[in-house]
Amino acid sequence: MDYIYPKENREIYKKIIENGGTIISEYKPGTKPDSEKFRQRNRIVSGLSLGVLIVEAEKRSGTSITARYAEEQGKLVFCIPSSIENRKGIGTNNLIKKGAILVQKPSEVLEKYEIKNMDHAITIEDLDEQDKITPIKLNQIAEKYRDIYEILYEPLSASEISMKIKKDITEVYSKVFLMEIEGLIKKIGNKYVVI
Repeated sequence: MDYIYPKENREIYKKIIENGGTIISEYKPGTKPDSEKFRQRNRIVSGLSLGVLIVEAEKRSGTSITARYAEEQGKLVFCIPSSIENRKGIGTNNLIKKGAILVQKPSEVLEKYEIKNMDHAITIEDLDEQDKITPIKLNQIAEKYRDIYEILYEPLSASEISMKIKKDITEVYSKVFLMEIEGLIKKIGNKYVVI
C-alpha cells in the first residue's frame, strides 16, 4: 500500500481516504508492484463486486482475467459489444460469444439485479429541473469524460455527442454508459444531461 502505482494515482489514493473510503491490500508494506500482483488484484476487484461490466478488452488482457475470476466466483459478467475493427473490443466480443451478457445501456444491468428502470420520455419539467442543477466543476471530472461532459449544457443524444466531439459512436456509448453509472449524467428519453 505504500507503493502507489502508477504514481498519477496518488491523488485518487488521497481522495479515497479523505472521503472515508478504504485502501486495502493483501500484501505487507514494502511490497513492490509487478504484473503477477495485478492479476491477483483483479480477483479481489471481482470478489468485491456484485457483477463485472467489461467496457473494452483486447484479445489478451487483464480485463479478461477479471471476467474469468468473476465467472469462477459466480458473478454476472456484462459486456458492451464493440466494432469488429476495434482492437480494444476483441476481448469483449469474445466474452459475449462465451456467454457474457451483452448490454447497451445501464438499465439492462440494473434489470438483472431487479432494480427498476428509471428511463422515461423527456418533458419540459425535466428540462426546467436540468436548468436548476449546478454542474460539477470540470476539473472534478476525469479527463476521459471531459469532452462529453463539457458539451452537455443541453440535452444531446449519443449520435449528437459523437458528431460534436468527432469520436466514434462506439466510444461515445462506452463513455456515457460509465458516466451514467458514476452518476455524472443521466438519460432522459434518448438524450443525456448532466446531473
